[in-house]
Amino acid sequence: MPVNVICPSCGAAVRFQSAASALAVCAYCRATLARDGDTLKNLGRMAELLPDDSPVQIGTQGRWGGTGFGVVGRLQLRYDAGFWNEWHILFDDGRFGWMSESGGQWTVTLPHPSRPEFPPFEAIRPGARVQIAGKVFEVSNKEEAVCLSGEGELPFVVGAGYIAPVIDLRGPDDAFATIDYSSDPATVYVGASVDRAALKLANTRDRASEALVATPARKAEAIACPSCGAPWSLHDQSVLAVACTSCGALSDVDGKVAKVRDAARSSSRVVPPLALGSKGKLDGVEWEAIGFMRKGVPHEVGTWDEYLLYDGKGGFAWLVSERGHWNFVRQIDKLPVQNVGGDRPEYTLGGSRYRHFADYRAEVISVLGEFTWRVRLGDKVQVRDFIAPPNVLSCEQTDNEWTWSAGRYLSPDEVTAAFALKRPLMRASGVNACQPNPHAVTRWPVLGLFLVFALVAWIVHGVFTGGSSAVFHQTRLELQPGQETSLTSEPFRIPSDQRRVEVDHFAPVSNTWAGVEVELVNRGSGEHFAAANEISYYSGYDSDGSWSEGGQSGSAVFYQVPAGEYHLVVRGELPADASQLLTDQVTLRVAPPPFSNLASCWLLLLCFPLFAFVRSYSFEVARWSESDHPMTSSSEDDD
Repeated sequence: MPVNVICPSCGAAVRFQSAASALAVCAYCRATLARDGDTLKNLGRMAELLPDDSPVQIGTQGRWGGTGFGVVGRLQLRYDAGFWNEWHILFDDGRFGWMSESGGQWTVTLPHPSRPEFPPFEAIRPGARVQIAGKVFEVSNKEEAVCLSGEGELPFVVGAGYIAPVIDLRGPDDAFATIDYSSDPATVYVGASVDRAALKLANTRDRASEALVATPARKAEAIACPSCGAPWSLHDQSVLAVACTSCGALSDVDGKVAKVRDAARSSSRVVPPLALGSKGKLDGVEWEAIGFMRKGVPHEVGTWDEYLLYDGKGGFAWLVSERGHWNFVRQIDKLPVQNVGGDRPEYTLGGSRYRHFADYRAEVISVLGEFTWRVRLGDKVQVRDFIAPPNVLSCEQTDNEWTWSAGRYLSPDEVTAAFALKRPLMRASGVNACQPNPHAVTRWPVLGLFLVFALVAWIVHGVFTGGSSAVFHQTRLELQPGQETSLTSEPFRIPSDQRRVEVDHFAPVSNTWAGVEVELVNRGSGEHFAAANEISYYSGYDSDGSWSEGGQSGSAVFYQVPAGEYHLVVRGELPADASQLLTDQVTLRVAPPPFSNLASCWLLLLCFPLFAFVRSYSFEVARWSESDHPMTSSSEDDD
């Protein structure tokens, strides 16, 4: 039940909406009021809140898990890389929880009733697995946060300078948890990462009205470079570092105050291929490039560029460029599922299987523009890349944080069109890790066409072999050892023009040979066709066993034989040492196209799918040659 009290400092009315609230900050004099039953204790004045661009305010309403809630308080916390808001929310059913926003990412958590034993804060490392509420979570962030300020009512006594050692964890299906080590035992909050639109926030800040009454203290966007005096116009209150585009000095930003941390360096004076301030639309959102960072792997050749993109509403993304290839990357809330087994690490996200590509240590070489953390030249981060072209999944690991990001490949033409650039970007060279294989989409259609044309060739071959059983003439020639014999056949007719006429011989020779000549004579025109064959067959035994060579048949083919009346002239001989006379059986018939023609046609057609598959495979070899798993055989074709 809500309770109204009077501020002992200024006499203003202070309202406690929840019986669970232990502290409230007077909206008028910023007095910090701790409640103990009916007694109020003034703990002193709460520090002023840092200005920010959050859409949430005290009184904002929303829904989560089917239950409405209202925002009743806020903590503003800072860690080494930046600051974020923790909004104290009160649900319609009396429960309380926290809604967090940081870098465009939102989470909602509720206190978990049980307090299991956890390792000491110092012993926990990012990437460690922790079981909470029946789910396995992975430690994603470890920070010693400092309370900067607060407002409204809060469930515990806190003030500026309050230290909160916290562990953030991500689990399956958007699950999210926080372990707060500021109490003993540690307090656990369990909930989920959420999309802001799903919260259905109402009664948010009216920025247009605020702009009309804004005080100079609120206008923290316009400041000057402390090194060269160049004017800066910061895009978001969460910007904590600026590398001056005029002099290259790297400065830390705190509200309206900027302090030089690194003086101008020649290594920082680079010209980004995509100019800072460029605006473009990606995934239906208009982004502006506000920061530029060049990175490399220590002691290795080659660098890549990363652009920090800002959507004007507190959301951030990255545009990564390497050798003319581009990736659009955003941090993800959902923890990828690690696959068990396999010859290399794998993760599944959104139904796609990502295979491990490479591990490397990235170092910041130069920076320009604005950043939402205190970036430093020489900063190093361990990176693990997993790919499912055209998508990439990356995990950046530091001593205190594991961050997962997902991206997709963009061609230079897509980036040029998205940012409406007047001059095209550098053409891509080499193969990017998540670049789609341009040949993979053609190899299967080409294989399908091969099968179609192979079937057509087989049908055509069958049509031409349909008359193979037609026999025009048969005759027999008696062969005498040591003599040449001949035979002229009776006249016979070939009723139609023939592309191929085959003459077959069969003579049962054994350890000898027989020579045969055949002449096909057109009785009307005198045109004749001639061919000679030698038939030989030998066999025997030796130390290796039985052997044989040759055969007892032979054939010849006459081409383009016109229709007409013909006779055959057959001549043959056997060697004098032949043991017995033999009979040569001569058959004249239609000769179908040989199967070798069809086989040659198939081989020719097969060149096309083979070429398509070789190109696709060569592309994959080039891709994986730069990974930790270079391909050594076709079995590793990942496409």
